[in-house]
Amino acid sequence: MATTEITLQQRIRDGLLLDAYGGLLTEKQRLACEMVLLQDLSLAEAAETLGVSRQGVHDLVTRSKEHMEGTERSLGLLEKESRREQMTQMLEENKTRLPKDFYETFSSLLEA
Repeated sequence: MATTEITLQQRIRDGLLLDAYGGLLTEKQRLACEMVLLQDLSLAEAAETLGVSRQGVHDLVTRSKEHMEGTERSLGLLEKESRREQMTQMLEENKTRLPKDFYETFSSLLEA
């Protein structure tokens, strides 16, 4: 079960990385990632569609993931979004205990 959870967490992260940084990839890298990471195609199926070898697809996906992870380490967009979601949740959980003007101001800042 733990392996499934790790796989699911990694698949979610891969999708988020692709959403955030897919525009930085070449068209072929992006297509390979979409096919393998999002559509769950095999390397052989993606290779046939892209007109490259299975090893070529593997290399495209591996390099793309490394590039996106490196960009995330530099820019931290996913981490910042996660923190914003945590703050929004905390704000909502404590809404009744906070002054109304503070809640409204902070809420509007988080939405911006």
